[in-house]
Amino acid sequence: MQTHPDWSVLIMDVKVLEEGKERTCSEITVNAVSDEGQQKFFWTPVTFLRPGTYPIVNVHCKTTVRLNGKFARFRVGRNEIINAGRLVIDFTKGPITFFAPRKFAGRTGVEDLSARAVQSLTERVPSVFPKATKRYMTPNPATSGKRPS
Repeated sequence: MQTHPDWSVLIMDVKVLEEGKERTCSEITVNAVSDEGQQKFFWTPVTFLRPGTYPIVNVHCKTTVRLNGKFARFRVGRNEIINAGRLVIDFTKGPITFFAPRKFAGRTGVEDLSARAVQSLTERVPSVFPKATKRYMTPNPATSGKRPS
C-alpha cells in the first residue's frame, strides 16, 4: 500500500458448486476487468486494486474447472478496505459436442464470507480485516437466483 497509496484492499471469496454440490478448489483465481478495460488477475481472498468498478468475468478453480461469464461486479474507491463477500457460482455442464465448445449454464449469488474465511483472515491479517467495510458484490441479474438449465 506504500507503493500505491490510492489503491484499495479487496477481500472476497468464491464458492464453486456443480449442480448444487460444492467443488473443492485448492486455489481459485479470479479475473476482473475494470470499467476502463484494465484486466486484473488475482487469487482470493485478498488483493490490491486501483479505484474503479470491476465485473468478474472468469473464475478458475485450479485443475478442475474454468468458468467464463459476467458473474458479479464490485466497486472500490480510493484507499479503502472492502469486504466484498463470497461469490457463489452454481453451474451445470452442457453436453460435449465435437464442433462447438462445451457450454455452461448456471446461477450466481453473493453471501457472507464463510466462518472459516473470517477466522483465517482474522488470524492472517489482524490489522486489516477488522477495518473492512462490507460492500458486497452485486451478482449478475441475468443469472442471479436462476437454477441451472
